[in-house]
Amino acid sequence: MQLLQLCAFFYVTVCSQIEEVAISPPGNEVFVLAGSAFQFTCACVGSCKTPQFSWTRATTDSDGMRTKNSTLKFSNVKIEDAGRYTCDAKCDDSSEKKLKSVKMTVYAFSQPVLVMPSILTENVACDVTCSVDAFDHVDSVHISWYLGSELLKDETQQTLDAANVSDTLTLTALRDYTGKSLTCEVKADMRNNSKQVSYCLDIHYAPKINISASSSGMEEEEVVMSCRSDGNPTPTIEWERKGELWPKNLHRHAQGNVTGRLHRSNQGVYQCVAKNVVSEVKEEMKLEVQYGPANTSIQSFPQQAISYGVQLNLTCLSDMYPKAKQYIWTRIPDMALPKEAMVTNSHLIIDNFQEHHQGIYECRVIHHSGNTERAFYTASVQAEPESKVFTQMVGAVAGSLVSGITGGIVAGFMLAKWLK
Repeated sequence: MQLLQLCAFFYVTVCSQIEEVAISPPGNEVFVLAGSAFQFTCACVGSCKTPQFSWTRATTDSDGMRTKNSTLKFSNVKIEDAGRYTCDAKCDDSSEKKLKSVKMTVYAFSQPVLVMPSILTENVACDVTCSVDAFDHVDSVHISWYLGSELLKDETQQTLDAANVSDTLTLTALRDYTGKSLTCEVKADMRNNSKQVSYCLDIHYAPKINISASSSGMEEEEVVMSCRSDGNPTPTIEWERKGELWPKNLHRHAQGNVTGRLHRSNQGVYQCVAKNVVSEVKEEMKLEVQYGPANTSIQSFPQQAISYGVQLNLTCLSDMYPKAKQYIWTRIPDMALPKEAMVTNSHLIIDNFQEHHQGIYECRVIHHSGNTERAFYTASVQAEPESKVFTQMVGAVAGSLVSGITGGIVAGFMLAKWLK
């Protein structure tokens, strides 16, 4: 029985041994970045099922700090946390311990600082500098530049005894960069821990204008003139009338809109002006207001009575814009113009006016909009007054008598000369 108990005790002792202690992360010296969260984990190799752990930090004035957990955690590593740490492990109630030590070296450098222009303008190259200082246990730093996730530049800088290390990136800004992060990442001695500084890019660019008008341009119709711009920063938008005062019947609104009921006096050149810190841009549009025909009339020459044989010149006049699409001349009631009439657009000419040319002449004006208007002119030969006819008869008789007397005198002189 005693022999059986001895064998059982020997079996438990052998099977509960700790062969070795391992610390993670491995290595005799571990470099940790100041300010980071870090932990050591202790584990045993062997057959012990319920190992007990203890961490000790050696100091010059005491036995150091102790913890009974397998994990030693640092929520915010400080320079003074540097030192040698020992993990001891034992199995159950055994007095035998296994030890493992590791040296923690705390390295430090400051948070990177970006120095860049206050305004980034499209297609303008600028220098951006990333600097870092306050080194401790750092031989060199590795500086990387990223635009979003895209690597722009890698640069390794030797710190040596330098108080400050910096790297400069020349960046030509594009508007597509707006909203992306420019990041400077700094690693010490190519270790995994790093510090970053980022800047969200806001690229300024000049306004680009697009203007339009939603109207056929007919007088009395509602018009909407729009001006849009995509500049950054968002530009201010204003409408102006080039060289003239702004018309009272057209109303300027926010967001670059103009509304109103068109009047012929609104015709002219209008400008949309978009302005931001980068540039001021102007775009012009010509507003043409179509109107008429109105106040159509026929002007005649001669303006007074028409006599036989004179030239009759008729001109059709109308208030409209643009010019008439077509003029149609007719004569009422038979509608057919005399064959001697010559028509050229708004003009009608009859060179030798006679009785058969008389009638009511109509001019019909057809506008490009389809609107029409008519005007009429009555052409007739004025009859000669009776007093004028009597005077002509008296003149004819007197002329005959004078002619007879003159002839008799001439004949008498010739007869007297012959008798001599």
